[in-house]
Amino acid sequence: MCLIAFAWQVAADRPLVVTANRDEFHARATAAAQWWDTPAGLFAGRDLEAGGAWCGMDRQGRFAAVTNVREPAAAGVRLSRGWLVRDYFASSESAAGWADRIPAGAQAYGPFNLLIGDLDTLWFVSNRGDVRRTRLRPGVHAISNGHWGDHWPKTERAQTRLRALIERDAFDAQAGFELLADADPAATETLPDTGIGPEHERFLSSLFIQSPRYGTRASTVITRRIDGRVDFHEHGFDADAAIDHRVHEHWLVATRTHGPKHYGPRQRKDRA
Repeated sequence: MCLIAFAWQVAADRPLVVTANRDEFHARATAAAQWWDTPAGLFAGRDLEAGGAWCGMDRQGRFAAVTNVREPAAAGVRLSRGWLVRDYFASSESAAGWADRIPAGAQAYGPFNLLIGDLDTLWFVSNRGDVRRTRLRPGVHAISNGHWGDHWPKTERAQTRLRALIERDAFDAQAGFELLADADPAATETLPDTGIGPEHERFLSSLFIQSPRYGTRASTVITRRIDGRVDFHEHGFDADAAIDHRVHEHWLVATRTHGPKHYGPRQRKDRA
């Protein structure tokens, strides 16, 4: 997954809003989002090659998503980044506990950016960059294949658009998918230099990526509401960027009953 834009504890009625694109080779076998048998209670897509996941949430409201970090020189056999997501849900750890556990073995994985959350906290963990582990403050954030805090055109665009939707109380699943469908490349002068050359940088600079060999394989929109309702939407795409599956699952998370929590001013099951 190569783009995650999310709002954490910003909207009063939706503590977590996630929009994410997974970019991958079209030849890599993948299963659409579904309930897993193991770990039980996880709803996520599955990488059929390595057995991991890129974005998921469970019945307890725990959330995790991963991107790779663009590093052309990275080589060698490494553990699959998708296992970082899968194994969090296989554990009984809080987000803070899992964030504490990862750094000791982080270099065994390919370069990664990982988000892990529960009902109380959301954490960023990486094995690259200056920020390797941090508890995220309430706000609208975005991460792609750079380091935390990098200002890439695609993350800036996604973050700005998601923030505007939240502030206008205009976010819903359709708005999330429209945000993720932006296929316009960034201006050449704004591109990062990650060692892959300007032509490839520009190809990868759009929110939605399309080519016959590599591109956006899935777009995911998740909301977790203050009343415990989770809505998980996924659209899958083929090599022509046509939707080849639609998934919408929803469930209720068991939440503490201490009254509604206020995060800030409010601005205004189907399968294809």
